[in-house]
Amino acid sequence: MAGAAVADQSATFQIRPDLKDKFRSSLVREVIHSTLVEQLTGFVYSAEAGEEMTKSLSDLLRSKLLELNLPRYKYVVNIVIGEQRGEGVKVGARCLWDADTDNYASDVFLAETFFCSAAVFAVYFY
Repeated sequence: MAGAAVADQSATFQIRPDLKDKFRSSLVREVIHSTLVEQLTGFVYSAEAGEEMTKSLSDLLRSKLLELNLPRYKYVVNIVIGEQRGEGVKVGARCLWDADTDNYASDVFLAETFFCSAAVFAVYFY
């Protein structure tokens, strides 16, 4: 009997999330998009305002992600806001992670005078 109890206890440890608790990039992309549209519509770009907006957006996105209640996920939120001057901008990232559990979602908001690139990286904590 004691052996059966030990086997049952070891079955409770998971190194992978349940399917219902897995990070879904399409859902998070919608959250990012709606947040950017809601917060940046009517925003007037300046270097100082951009700095404050990046902090505000990253905190807001993080709190909305926590409301999704995905257990054991840790989030990294990266926001880039810059002035539109006609030049091109490329934003990139590299990550070392578990392709089965970890993922990311991103979106871009474009206005006449500025752009905003938002990326959320979700890492499953074993």
